[in-house]
Amino acid sequence: MRRLALFLAGILAVTFLVTGCQTTAKTAPVTDKAAAEVKKNVPQDPKLRITTVEVMDLFAKEFGDSPLVKETLDANKTFQLIDARPAVKYEAGHVPGAISIPKPMLEKNLDKLAKDKMLIFYCGGLHCKLSPQSAEIAMKAGFKNVKVWYEGQPGWVKAGNYVEIETKAVEKLATKPSQKPYVLIDARPAVKYRKTFIPTAISLPKAEFELKKGMLPNDKSIPLIFYCGGYKCKLSHESAALALKMGYKKVSVYSAGQPDWKKAKLPLWGDEASGVKKKAVASNALPEGISVKEFKELVAAGKVTVIDVRAPDEYAAGHLPGSINIFDEDFIFKAEEAVSKMPKEGRVVLHCATGGRAGGAYYAIQDTKYTNKANLQYLDATININQDGSFTIGEGH
Repeated sequence: MRRLALFLAGILAVTFLVTGCQTTAKTAPVTDKAAAEVKKNVPQDPKLRITTVEVMDLFAKEFGDSPLVKETLDANKTFQLIDARPAVKYEAGHVPGAISIPKPMLEKNLDKLAKDKMLIFYCGGLHCKLSPQSAEIAMKAGFKNVKVWYEGQPGWVKAGNYVEIETKAVEKLATKPSQKPYVLIDARPAVKYRKTFIPTAISLPKAEFELKKGMLPNDKSIPLIFYCGGYKCKLSHESAALALKMGYKKVSVYSAGQPDWKKAKLPLWGDEASGVKKKAVASNALPEGISVKEFKELVAAGKVTVIDVRAPDEYAAGHLPGSINIFDEDFIFKAEEAVSKMPKEGRVVLHCATGGRAGGAYYAIQDTKYTNKANLQYLDATININQDGSFTIGEGH
C-alpha cells in the first residue's frame, strides 16, 4: 500500500508540474499583449499644469453653490475651459461651461479664446496629447495665461462631478437602439412631463426626488441623464447633484433640455403629441395657462396678484414688484400653509423661470382647499427678471 501511495503521489506531482508549465506558456503572451496596450501618460510641464482640485477650487470661487446653469457659467470672469477633443466626444459629455475647439481646428479659431482670462485646455485624461498640443498652439499665438489640465474630464468625473451632454448625443441614445443601458430623466413637474417629453425619458420631478428616488437603478454605474426646461432651468442640475450624493458614478445634465430638442424638430411623446385633450379643472375656471400678452397687460394695470414660485435666492436676485414668493415645493410638502398665503379673490398668476415649476404648483393647488381656483392661472413661458423688477418674456416650455 505504501508503495502504491508513493506511486500515485508521484504521478500527481508530475501532472501538476506539466499543467503548471502549460498554463504559464499559454498566459504569458496575453500578459505581454496587455502590457503593450497600456497607454503611456504624456509628459507634464509643471509650469503649465493645473490639477482637478485646483479646477474645482476655481469653480467654487467663481460660482459658489449656484446651480451651473448657462447664465451662471456665462458670468465667469476668471477662466475659460477649452475641450480639445473631437466634437463628437464633447457632445457626449463635457465639463460644464467648456467650449469645444478640437485641437486640429484651433489655429483657425483663435478668436474664440478669451484674451482676459486664464485659458485651461483639457481632453481625455493623462494619456491624451490634445490638450498640451493645443496649449502650445495658443502660446505660440501670443496667449500668456495658459494652463493644461492633464487629468481632464476623467479627473473631473472621478472627483464626483457631473458633465453636460449635447442634443446630438441624447438623440443618438433616445432614437437609436443600443445595448448599453442608460436612464433619461425629466426633472420637471409631472404635469409638464405628461404634456410632452423626450422619448424613453422617465418622470422624476426634482421637487419629489426624495420621495421617488427609488425609481433610479440599483446599479450605480448606469449612466443617468437629467434634463428640464432649457438653459435657464436649474431642476436638472439640482437633481444631478442629488444623484451624485447617492453614489451614482456617471451623471450628465442635458442643459439645452426639451426646448433645444423641440427646436431640432426631434420627436416628442406625451399627451400633446398624441392629441390628448385635458378636461377643464372647473367649468367656470379660467384657462390654466395665461398668454404672455394678457400677463403683461394685467401686471401693467396692477390687476393681478403674481405668485413667484422660484426658490428664495432666485426671488431675491430679482422679482416683479409686489409679487409674493411661495416656493413651489411648499405646495407639495406644506400645501395648506402655502395656499393660506394666497389671495382669496381676484386674478392670481403663478410664474417661475421657464413655466415648469409654475405648472407643477398649479396642479398641486388643485388638490388643496384653496377657494379661488377658478381665478388661478400660470405663466408657461421663460421669464427673465432684472434686479430692478423689469422683465422680458420668451417662449414657454
